[in-house]
Amino acid sequence: MKNTRHVHLLHNPKAGDQDHVKGELIHLIESHGFTCQYASIKDKGWKRFRKDTALIVIAGGDGTIREVMRKLLTRSVLDKRVPVALLPSGTANNFAKTMGISSRRADFERLLVNWKTEKIDVAAVGNLRDAHFFIEGLGGGLIPKLITEMKARDLSALATADEELQAALQQLLEIAEHYRAKRARITIDDVLYEDDYLLVEILNIRSVGPNLVLAPEADPTDGKFEVVLLKAADRRAFVAYVRQLQQGAVQEPAHVPWQIITATREISLQSDNGLVHVDDELITHKKGKAITIEIRPGIIDLMR
Repeated sequence: MKNTRHVHLLHNPKAGDQDHVKGELIHLIESHGFTCQYASIKDKGWKRFRKDTALIVIAGGDGTIREVMRKLLTRSVLDKRVPVALLPSGTANNFAKTMGISSRRADFERLLVNWKTEKIDVAAVGNLRDAHFFIEGLGGGLIPKLITEMKARDLSALATADEELQAALQQLLEIAEHYRAKRARITIDDVLYEDDYLLVEILNIRSVGPNLVLAPEADPTDGKFEVVLLKAADRRAFVAYVRQLQQGAVQEPAHVPWQIITATREISLQSDNGLVHVDDELITHKKGKAITIEIRPGIIDLMR
């Protein structure tokens, strides 16, 4: 590795409950022969990249990853594809967990040394205000409701990421017990699925929210998305899985009680839900208005 290679380190100092100290991260990167520019994503200047940037390091959680990817996907940042490395430090870290990327410093150092990349798929989203892509997933029903409820809560008393995940699971249980299923029409590669659903999720990764493994076979490198459909008739089985997850008895369901359809080209979603999540962002839209999702394979080079 040439000593002139430059790393742009983007850090969310408030993500999760891990203390990734600025000085330690810079020292770690520079000890492997790189120059390093640090920026907190809380600062306005974080989007200014040097032309000789060889690697972008994101130290943060799922929200931080989306924020950085939003900028990179404009392709106006740099005139070349620059690989991205992750140092997860959020609460759920759903994307990093799907990719098998840990928060251990030793594993991050191996990424710097091995310099191996995989090409990550991205979704192009159409007909939805203020959202044109997703990295993780898009959906309606239980998950947007959960995000709404958690945003309204005071979580200041929760000291760790584990405590926040437990609070989210408890909140989800309370929602799932009484949430009314909504009508939805989902066209997946020209095949129509229509019913009343508690949850509709179009996923590029295995898990969403408080580490709910809804699509165990999802792989962001395979050029496919997994569409998860949970009917009202499967409410009891879903609640039972969430209870097991809350108790630490399982990480993923032994038997998936919801329908999973693999999409290889495009998806259209029409729903009576007026609220969807795109990754971790909430967006309102007109009920019944079709949202389109197309797979864009191999858009991001991720160190792994």
